[in-house]
Amino acid sequence: MVHKNFKIGFLILVFVLSLGLIVNSCEKADDSLTTADVGKVTLKITDSPFPLKFVEEANVTITLIEMHSVDSVNGGEWITVWEGSQTINLLELRDGKTEDLPEAEVPAGTYNMILMRIDSVSIKYVNGTEVSLDLPDDARAGIRVMLVPPVEVENGALSEILLDFDVSKSFRMSGKWHRNFPGFMFRPVVRAVWMNKAGAIAGAVSDTSGAALSDVQIQVVRDSVVTHTFTNRMGFYKILGLPEGTYTLKAEKEGYQSEEVNGIQVTRGQVVNQNFTLLPQ
Repeated sequence: MVHKNFKIGFLILVFVLSLGLIVNSCEKADDSLTTADVGKVTLKITDSPFPLKFVEEANVTITLIEMHSVDSVNGGEWITVWEGSQTINLLELRDGKTEDLPEAEVPAGTYNMILMRIDSVSIKYVNGTEVSLDLPDDARAGIRVMLVPPVEVENGALSEILLDFDVSKSFRMSGKWHRNFPGFMFRPVVRAVWMNKAGAIAGAVSDTSGAALSDVQIQVVRDSVVTHTFTNRMGFYKILGLPEGTYTLKAEKEGYQSEEVNGIQVTRGQVVNQNFTLLPQ
């Protein structure tokens, strides 16, 4: 019997919920597998920009994670890597922090898609009121996220997959207000990145006096917006899971002039440092 164990981790940029999978060699296999054709998988999660002044928690309960194998031996089957019930507050995770699910062993091979099943979603406002949100049918059945490029799980190797759950796009204000608080609709928006092929950008944001600026929105752009995050109380940010390439970084905060830096080169396995100093408007 193959041992299963998953990690869910939050990687936060402004607020991006990311799910990461780590794959390495395994020492246990079931009767049909040898140690040469089994890998180990771990999941993580992170989050992106959001109306923080209204909301204290954005909770998602995940009940199932599957990976789709395209290996000819397995015939393109779905493999369950984790099943249970884990509730995650997406707003707790910033600066590359992760909350882990147990690890899981999977057959070695190529995987091109992840399926994530969500059981419930809720919002907790800053006044303590908690409201459950309606789930779209595809969230209960399972959200399918393409892995680009596909992940190669090899014996003795270690791979990490990041599922980046964009909180700002997934939790949309509905336009309905109740007692000065906005209503929300939930429509999950998730991207998946093979971390072995990705890098990161990190830095700090301050004003002209050198004082740290919190809740600055940091946007990563490559043709279109890739993801975003917010600085923490100390003015720091970190954006994980960026495929190799050239990016533009934008920093924005109410009351300050926006700043943009072009030509930031991201290399896999490396963290690029980029600081900002924002001028008052």
